[in-house]
Amino acid sequence: MHTEERNGLKLLRFDVFRDEPGLECAVSTRAGGSSAGGYAGLNLGSESGDSPENVERNLALFCAALGAEPGRLARMRQRHTANVAVVRAGGAPAENTDALVTGEPGVPLLAVSADCALTVFYDRVHRAAAVAHSGWRGALLDVYGAVLDVMRLNFGTEPGDVSAGVSPMISAANYPVREDFLKVLKSFYPAGADRPFLMLKEGRHFFSLRELLRQRLESLGVGRYESMHLCTYSEKELFYSWRRDGEGTGRFGLLAMLK
Repeated sequence: MHTEERNGLKLLRFDVFRDEPGLECAVSTRAGGSSAGGYAGLNLGSESGDSPENVERNLALFCAALGAEPGRLARMRQRHTANVAVVRAGGAPAENTDALVTGEPGVPLLAVSADCALTVFYDRVHRAAAVAHSGWRGALLDVYGAVLDVMRLNFGTEPGDVSAGVSPMISAANYPVREDFLKVLKSFYPAGADRPFLMLKEGRHFFSLRELLRQRLESLGVGRYESMHLCTYSEKELFYSWRRDGEGTGRFGLLAMLK
């Protein structure tokens, strides 16, 4: 990971794509932007409670920093699903969707978060890209597998063709979970299954979303990937966090665009 300052914004870049001329991609932080109060900074969440005018200005700033056209931006109304939409242009946000796939150059794809993981998938062989939003529900529903299936169906993508980048997310140290969560998790990973994403410390269980997603990437055959090891809960100056700040907080984003 490396950082870059553009137009007053602090962007996070994946080293895995540093020498990749076919993809423009970055993760935003709170630095810069028009929002105030609990949303202060570059809030990109249209459903966060911030004013629509602030969010649109912030989206325009983020797009401009990456050379993308705001009018072509493809967004989605994320609902913690494994639903994937194939897009060829921007417009109205895709409903009930947590991943976008395109093969069209110049169409920026956006996913937003306030603790969940945001992931970009890039197939340089077949010239296709995707972004995905994943919390624990999306991970268990296998949104990663759904993305790769849609990329294979539409573009001929194989997992070995793909490079992936995973954004900052909440760390296990700040993600204690209760018995109801454990019950759901254990229904997917019963006794005897490998569960390195679940830790017990001083009588409490902690969940590592990053580890579960890493395990999923490897099991799907995506061998070239990078995860940004920053915690959205801990890094208050950089990121919005739903678990830390509650409903009245903003969203950071991941934007990816084929060039």
